[in-house]
Amino acid sequence: MDRLSRLPPALLVMLLAAVLVLAFQGSRALWDPSEGRFVNVSLQMLASGDVISLYRHPDHLHFTKPPVTYWAMAASMAVFGLNEWAVRLPHALAWLGVVALLLRIGRHFSPRKPWLAGLVYATLPLPLLAAHLVGTDSLLTFATTLAFACYVIARFENRPLFVLGMWAAFGLAFLTKGPPGLLGLAGILALHLLHRGGPRLFPPLGLALFAVVGLSWFVVVSLRHEGLFAHFLGYEVVARVLTDTHGRNAQWWGGFYVYGLSLLIGTLPWWPWALAAARRSGLRWREAAPETRLLLLWLGIGLVVFMVAQSRRPLYILPLFTPLALLFARALQDSSFSPLRKLMLGLAAAFVIGVKLLTANVVEVARLLPADLAERSPADKDDRQWSADLRAVLPFEPAELIFVNDSVRYGPALYFGLGLTIETVVFEGDPAPQPISDAPYDNELGEELREQDHARSVFVMRPWAAERFAAEAAAAGWRAERLGPVQDRVAYRLLPARAGASVNTPVAPASESRSSKD
Repeated sequence: MDRLSRLPPALLVMLLAAVLVLAFQGSRALWDPSEGRFVNVSLQMLASGDVISLYRHPDHLHFTKPPVTYWAMAASMAVFGLNEWAVRLPHALAWLGVVALLLRIGRHFSPRKPWLAGLVYATLPLPLLAAHLVGTDSLLTFATTLAFACYVIARFENRPLFVLGMWAAFGLAFLTKGPPGLLGLAGILALHLLHRGGPRLFPPLGLALFAVVGLSWFVVVSLRHEGLFAHFLGYEVVARVLTDTHGRNAQWWGGFYVYGLSLLIGTLPWWPWALAAARRSGLRWREAAPETRLLLLWLGIGLVVFMVAQSRRPLYILPLFTPLALLFARALQDSSFSPLRKLMLGLAAAFVIGVKLLTANVVEVARLLPADLAERSPADKDDRQWSADLRAVLPFEPAELIFVNDSVRYGPALYFGLGLTIETVVFEGDPAPQPISDAPYDNELGEELREQDHARSVFVMRPWAAERFAAEAAAAGWRAERLGPVQDRVAYRLLPARAGASVNTPVAPASESRSSKD
């Protein structure tokens, strides 16, 4: 312990951060639906070798997000294998990258404790837990923090060439999640309007770097797939900002509820301490230094945009935790860390580790709970257990998993390997043309049954759908054979109907009636 105390504070912060983020990082199974969907697209990339077009199935595109997250996970799985550790490693590294960047620029915002911003971010519950989830937000936060750090170095260290790095990083952010990656730029522009001077903000080479890094992929895939540009602009940008198309807390109070809770809980225990310290020091906008104003502008403009947008989820504001960590460090740089505060930080870290451990064993925990509590647990989202239950009823290794008139699970793609494709079919499709990406289903059941090769296909559905499925299969010349239950679903395979033999149409038991449909 004495040797640890002699290490540089920045190194101690990085060691603590590595322990916190890597603990149980690969222990939890993929959770349906979001994590499985991301991983499936990355696996399709590995299986096909196509790193430009994004697919959820060899015949169906999936362009809901730009490619950086898929690239990162595909590269990690290619090196470390098909497992949860490899899937989540890029998110942990991105989180560690944010901590390292805050340690690098911390002296400009809390010069008396330059390591404090890194410690604050490393112990904020929401970013730490977000690094345990598969998604775009941790990688986006790293890219936007990198852009911000480059600007800080360019302006406050008089190293104007770092503006080029800022534009390249903003390109990376745009390639990670599109327009939200540029929100940090608004705060930088606002500071330039208020405080003249600083580096040249729009050098031609910087703009060229942004175009190459951030826009070239969009150009290539839009040329490759007709209609994709309109999809990007209309469905993924306009619909998310101005409409409730995506059904994500669009009520007028949705932002206060979603983001208010995210900020109040996700920044404990730091925000009460920082608020008290800021009040004591009498910080005001008029007296604030350019460094403080930069943080407030980045945070304030970002919050306004997220509040106005009609699509709201807690992790959308994750990039704003970077300026929050710097603001907290600036307010607390003259404060001492009493034993009580150290205890509170230890409890916050223990809470996050406990959550990670608990969710890694959610299936086992649910078995110990009363039935009403077990039903409300996320055990049913566990794709590892679901895949194991499916494998237990299969007499062969599947090549295709087809969900019939049901919500689809993509997580089994990780647990069955690269040979598995996953598809969703419906009894009756919409006559309107399907969107080029993110269509609600892949095929109609009748079309699927007309395909000749179903020797290694497994059809999964809710029990109420089994009778109709078997009838349509019989009409197409197949015999539906029930393989067994898979939690609240049932699995079937198709066998060629024997000439002159009657088809044994399955009838769902009373406990598996249509009333179980959700």
